[in-house]
Amino acid sequence: MIDDRDLETCTPDEFVDLALAATPLLPADLRRGVIEYRRYAPEGDVILVRGLLPDSAEFPETAKAPYAPPPPGQAQRASLLLASVTTMLGEPFNYASLYHGRVVQNMVPVRKMEFTQTSQSSTGMLDWHCEDSFRDDRCDYAGLLCLRGDPTAASKYSQARDVDLAPAHIAVLRQPRYHVRPDPAHVLAGEVSMRRLPILSGSASSPEIAYDTHHLEPLDEADTEAAEALRELGAALDEAAISHVMARGDLLIFDNKRVVHARTPFTARYDGTDRWLMRTMICGSALTFRRWGTRIPD
Repeated sequence: MIDDRDLETCTPDEFVDLALAATPLLPADLRRGVIEYRRYAPEGDVILVRGLLPDSAEFPETAKAPYAPPPPGQAQRASLLLASVTTMLGEPFNYASLYHGRVVQNMVPVRKMEFTQTSQSSTGMLDWHCEDSFRDDRCDYAGLLCLRGDPTAASKYSQARDVDLAPAHIAVLRQPRYHVRPDPAHVLAGEVSMRRLPILSGSASSPEIAYDTHHLEPLDEADTEAAEALRELGAALDEAAISHVMARGDLLIFDNKRVVHARTPFTARYDGTDRWLMRTMICGSALTFRRWGTRIPD
């Protein structure tokens, strides 16, 4: 359908339009499962699709940066495949401040970033976080497609619905007694104020969560009750954790409003064979997307 065209010549909107045109060509069972997940989340707030990439696909060397454009061929086709699946959940997008605003980004290790709390880390643990909790318009879903796995790197996630906490701690976490600083992966102009927020919100049966191990803290340093509830939440997330080692062709989609995720350490080689995931973020709200007026909002 896309022949041998260079997808890098497409604008972000043209790329997503092409992905949307490819969606009907996906297997019916896959389309049915993703739509059922969006509507009902019957098995939970995370869905794992396996075997999405053909065995015959030959990928180039692992990208060297999150914003590195994939060369024409199988890597570009993989990015289009990721977008074609996730368009069933809403509109793929990215912020202008994050990884050059690319709609599909590379989650790859980068030299001198080994211990950062970003997707470019490797040697250090990438701790519990939601994507972009510092923004009130953070993505509704995120999708991760594995082009090249690493057997020592486990993707971890915890669903807010699975967290076991005392009612008193839940009550505190539902109050706006916290603030969160911007994600360091974003390149932001000037000083950005910390966002005030509750950590838990929504219904008791399907709670929402905004969380970041390193960038979220009580508004008041003297608020020991808020700090204790936050510590208990961190321990509860560890208890509820599910791990999965991403293999080639795995697609992991999670609800960014109801799931926190992490990644265990691994050793990067920087020889072209390192772990390589592609990610896209999804705005599931047509109202929010139209309010932005662009696929790459500031």
